[in-house]
Amino acid sequence: MREDGRTVEVLRRRFRNGDSASPLRHSARAALLRSACEDPDAEWIDDVLIVISELVQNVSQHTRGDGELVVTVAPGTVLVEVGDTSTSIPRARRPDANHAGGRGLLLIEAISQEWGVRSCRNGKAVWAELCAITTPTGSSMT
Repeated sequence: MREDGRTVEVLRRRFRNGDSASPLRHSARAALLRSACEDPDAEWIDDVLIVISELVQNVSQHTRGDGELVVTVAPGTVLVEVGDTSTSIPRARRPDANHAGGRGLLLIEAISQEWGVRSCRNGKAVWAELCAITTPTGSSMT
């Protein structure tokens, strides 16, 4: 667990390319429920889980390597980061009526306060910051 007094890493999980996002969402929900300071059924948790699903699925669809999910909470925000070994930078695309996919980053853009990509030593991390009602102190890593 990474803690700086106001920011707490509540979840860090590696996953294999092609793995379902479902176990990661389950772990994230449990960690976020522990960090919630008010309504444990808050809509913001569902928004975080949508972002996790989209980012994890992007690793499977657009890279060949495995990934890592990191969820960090701070007062009023949740940061979701999904790292992978690819250096290819994802970009939101205009939806194509002839294709079912290609809307994930647009969805993340609509749900989050902001999102972006940062280069890492072994690839990149796509991140999204969302509004949340959390209490970072006392949270624990799952």
